[in-house]
Amino acid sequence: MFKRTVPVALAVCAGLLAGCASDEAVEVTEGFFGSVAVDEPRAAVIAQDVLVQGGTAADAAVSAYFTLAVTLPSSAGLGAGGSCLAFDPVSKRFERLSFLPQPLSGDQSTIAAPLGPRAMFALHARYGRLPITQLIGVPEQLARFGEPVSRRLAEDLARDGAALKSSGAGRPSVFAPDGVALQAGRSLVQLDLASTFGRLRVAGVGDLYAGQLASRFVAEAEAFGYVVDRDRLRGAVPVWSEAEGVDFDNHLWAVAASRNTDTTLISKTLSLAFNEAGWSSSPQDIDPLMIAEMQVRAANAVASGDTDLSADAAELLFGDFRSGARRTAATPAAVALFGGESRSGATSFVITDRRGLSVGCALTMNAPFGTGQTLPDLGFIPAPALSSANPPLAAAVIAGNTHAWQVHMTAMATGGRETISALVPSILRHYVAGQAMSAAVAAPRSHFDMAAGTLSVESGIAPAAGAMAERAGYPVQPATQPIGAVRLFRCKEGLPRSDRDCGIADDPRGRGMILFEGGN
Repeated sequence: MFKRTVPVALAVCAGLLAGCASDEAVEVTEGFFGSVAVDEPRAAVIAQDVLVQGGTAADAAVSAYFTLAVTLPSSAGLGAGGSCLAFDPVSKRFERLSFLPQPLSGDQSTIAAPLGPRAMFALHARYGRLPITQLIGVPEQLARFGEPVSRRLAEDLARDGAALKSSGAGRPSVFAPDGVALQAGRSLVQLDLASTFGRLRVAGVGDLYAGQLASRFVAEAEAFGYVVDRDRLRGAVPVWSEAEGVDFDNHLWAVAASRNTDTTLISKTLSLAFNEAGWSSSPQDIDPLMIAEMQVRAANAVASGDTDLSADAAELLFGDFRSGARRTAATPAAVALFGGESRSGATSFVITDRRGLSVGCALTMNAPFGTGQTLPDLGFIPAPALSSANPPLAAAVIAGNTHAWQVHMTAMATGGRETISALVPSILRHYVAGQAMSAAVAAPRSHFDMAAGTLSVESGIAPAAGAMAERAGYPVQPATQPIGAVRLFRCKEGLPRSDRDCGIADDPRGRGMILFEGGN
């Protein structure tokens, strides 16, 4: 094994080794087997290094989580909540670990318990191999000595940095030390966060809930006006449960999203897409209309309490779809739950190791940069307990065969409310219609914003496709920004079995990275 520094753009075309179409340079390790897809390049490379060192996918996921707390605080951090999936062919378990934001008091404006570290400890305890102190130590060093701001974080700072607030007199923001938001390539040093990581590493994760860090957390949160119930902080725990999802083609397609309702919405849309929608290996004029109708009907159903993911339920909900029919109106409840624009505040990653253990996580700060206020001596931003209108969204998907106990496909997607419009068509065009993964991911997209009532289409979608949607009643407009970002990993024969038929696809719209190298 050896390392070399390559532009991320070069990694896309480097054969078995691949990464995103960015022009940032990263140091990658050759000679490992596994797949790592993360929404930020440095976190992807560090997670890859963990696999190289003999760590499991769970070890790599823990390292990715703590690294994202350093490199992408707009959407991840010690204050983030979320959910993870774990598919393990060895123990024959397919599980969900839920650590969604839990309020620390009954106050409407309260903050959420910082459940992420405790969730990562639980994930590591069940599926990890390397010492967790080692997995925390590398991100600690990044925070202490500084890490160049990625383009992903720089874009979030430019778009959503106004959400950041002062942490007190005489304490300039680490994200704008000179009063101006850091640009890509500038060094981001976070000494307070490094100190917190050091305490977690030495005293253990439990210190954040019932120790010295817990006392500091309560004191600093209360200094900002938040009410914190110490018993709630101490008692906040992640919850394991059996993974549920869509049964299709002998696989269980499970989704982890940044809210329970979004997990259900994406799962419901996947059920319609697998069982009732028509897909082709090349874009069709009907696609924007079909995708918009799937999303609206799924959103209406979920908002009314319908969580049935069966093929029969899909037929009842979408079996009557025809190109000449008028559009389905989104209900007020669906708009309130699922409408809104793309913004930061959530991220995801998915990792598979050589023995097929796969872990996919979706994290949320419930708003861009959470509450916007960094706890001064702890160095991290808490998340509001309640998400506002237009909640952030990111998702991870694992498709596992629970009869042969093989993983066949994983996916991750980000992009706020546009995540679903990127994720579902990319999976279906490849898996069902047989389009090459890279083409399926790169294909032009459309997205219906239920709050604005407009259907945005990327350049490359045929005018006839927009016209068909308009005839059905969907106002069509050009997309003002790329619609989401998706990364796919697939082993056609399943893993563990053969890594020779495995491959990946990255999205040219994204700023993260996917890495993979198979056996010889």
